[in-house]
Parts: sequence; C-alpha cells; structure tokens
Amino acid sequence: MKTKHIVAAALAGTMLLCAACGQQEQTGEEVPSGTAVEVVEVSAGPMSARHSLTGTVAAVNAVQVFPLLAGQVLTLSVEEGDTVHQGQTLLTVDTSTVTSTMGALRESYNATKTATDSAVASARLGVEQARLGVEQAQQAVENAEALLEVGAAAEQDVTQAHQGLQQAQAALSQAEAGVTQAEAQRSASLAQIQASMDQITTQAELGTVTAPCAGTVTAVNVVRGGMASSAQPAVVIAESGRVEVQTAVAEDVFVGLSEGDTVDVMISVLSDEPVEGEIAGLPVAANVQTGLYDVSVSLPADAEPPIGAFATVIFYTDRRDNTLSVPTEAVLTGADNEQYVFVVDSYAEGDTAVRIPVETGLVSDTHTEIVSGLAQGDRVVIRGQSYLSDGALVRIVSGEDSLLADTEQPAASDTAPAEEG
Repeated sequence: MKTKHIVAAALAGTMLLCAACGQQEQTGEEVPSGTAVEVVEVSAGPMSARHSLTGTVAAVNAVQVFPLLAGQVLTLSVEEGDTVHQGQTLLTVDTSTVTSTMGALRESYNATKTATDSAVASARLGVEQARLGVEQAQQAVENAEALLEVGAAAEQDVTQAHQGLQQAQAALSQAEAGVTQAEAQRSASLAQIQASMDQITTQAELGTVTAPCAGTVTAVNVVRGGMASSAQPAVVIAESGRVEVQTAVAEDVFVGLSEGDTVDVMISVLSDEPVEGEIAGLPVAANVQTGLYDVSVSLPADAEPPIGAFATVIFYTDRRDNTLSVPTEAVLTGADNEQYVFVVDSYAEGDTAVRIPVETGLVSDTHTEIVSGLAQGDRVVIRGQSYLSDGALVRIVSGEDSLLADTEQPAASDTAPAEEG
C-alpha cells in the first residue's frame, strides 16, 4: 500500500512538471526570478533642510491716518481695497463746534478795522495841519528877516518868528508820532483778531482728512455718521501698494537664516505653484510676547496678493553644496532604530540585494543625506525594498514594468521574509 502512494505521488509530480513545461512553451517566455525592484544611483549635489511655516500677507509700510480733529464723520469716500493718491480726500469731520465763533470774530474784526482806520485817518489829518503850520512859520521867519534887512523890523521880531517855526516843527513831529501809534494800534488789534480766525480756519481744515501717501487702503475704522477720534486711525494705507509676507520662526530655524536668502512662498489665492521670495529683514531679538523671531519676506513685483491672505513660507537652512543623498523612502529603520538601505550588487548568480547600514543627516522634502555607508554610484533600492532581506535575488525594473514593484508580491522561492523597518 505504501508503495502505491509513492508511485501515485511521483506520477502527480510528473504531471505538474509537464503542465508547467507546456505552459512555458505556450508563452514562449521564461518566468523571471527575484523580487522586482526599482533603483536609483547615489548622487552628490546641493541639499538643505526644509522648514514650512505659516505667514500672512501684510503691507511693507502701513501708514495709519489719524484724524487730527475729533467729531462726527460727514463724508467717507474710500473703502478697503481702494487705490488712493497722495492728497486725496479720505473723509471729512464736522467742524461746526470749531467754527461757531467765526462769525462773531469777523464782526469784531470789521468793527475794529473801522475804528482804527478812523483813528489813523484823524492822525494823518493832524499831520497835514501841522505841516501847514510849519510852512506858515517858515514863511513868517523869511518875512521877519527880510524886514530886518530894510530896517522895517527889529531883531526881536526875527527871534519870535524862529520860535514860532520851532513850535510848528514840534507839532508836526508829534502829529507824525500820533499816526505811527494809531497805525501800530490798528495792526495789533486786527492781528490779534486775525490770529484767532486763522486758528479756527486751521482747525477747520483739519476736518478734511487726506491721504499722506499713495497706496492701497487696507482698513477703514470709521463709518459715515459715526464719530472719528484722534486716538484711533480712521484709515490704514499700504504705501505704494507694496506687500510682504510676515511670519515667525523658532530659534533653531532663525540661526540658519540670512537676509537675502531665497525662500518658497505658497499663496493659495494666487496660485497652486510657489513663488520665489527673499528674506527682506531679520530682527535683532525675539518677540517678547511670543518668544519667536518675526521675519519679513519680500515677494516678486508681479505678485499682488490681497493683504491679510494666508501664506506658507518654506525656509531652507543648513545649505550644503556637495553631499550624498538618496530618496527618503529608500531608508528603512530596523531594530534599535538602526537605519539601513538595500543596495543591488551583481554576482554570477544574478543581481542581489545587500543590506547596508547607513548614517543619515539632513532631511529635505524628498531626500535624506547619507553621511556614511554609501558611495556615489551605488544602486539603492527605492521601490520594493520592504520585501527584501540581505542576499535576496532581485530583478531591476523601470518604466511600466516598475508597477510590478507595487503589485507583485515576492514568491517564497525568491526571498526570505523581509526585516521589519
């Protein structure tokens, strides 16, 4: 009975072998051996650490416009997003409380001017009369001297005539001084009233709030009919419309940054693609409240995101020009956090996966720096590595065949169980 079982098993094995041979003859292809893997060669090149942080679009220079006169807002001619030019009227504030005394001041000015003009005119009339008196006294002197020469007058008459001339000249000087005093008093009185009116006019002009610079309105903090206060900016303007991205970084990132470094900036409202920015400014100290370092990033001239939009800023630190790296997915982790990769070596029996312990360094978006363990040109497995063990046969695939690395599980005869990574 035992002999019959052995014979039957031998016949079944022979039949299976014949069937497999027949199938191979039908396809005309030899079934490949080894686990399908995809590889890349280790290369040297620039690399850096990557740090992704959130930020906000803000004005490079935000100009706060404060009303210099508190009062009710009568007109409001701008809203957020408007472009304004320097000197453009933004809003007007009620100035009636300031100008309420202007009418009385004008009446006082006119009355004072009338009174002082009359005083000056009277003083000037006195001057004219005094000049006439001087002329008459001068004529009297000349007559007395002429009569004295012909013996028709005495020396005493000439002396009296000169005394009269001196008195007339003194009266003229006094009259001219009176004119000067009247004119000075008029000027002082009118100037005092005019100063009060000018002060009111200046204050009233403060009721018209204009843009101190050209730019884009980013905030309007008043409403028509509401109250404007000199303690709060009524309007905020982004000067010349220039914007930047403001973000904050921790100290470990900050120490690796330099002004002028390029960064990638993602602003979803603009595009799904990043734009290249540049670090425009670095602080000398951390923010007291947050403990972080506030960093400003300038944007390209053609990038015009709305102020307040969210952005993602990608900083690159620890930049290195020539370092070995492999795709990060090639690096596996074993027991005791040992890191290793599989390298494909060619032997007589075929391509073989060799397990190589590695020491890693920087990690970027896609690559990991290899500090030791690999050399430039080594072929490292990047797909199918999870199915490998040291010394396992492999076959290298690429292109459409690389799908095998995802879909084809290794046969029991191809490789031993994979190490946990």
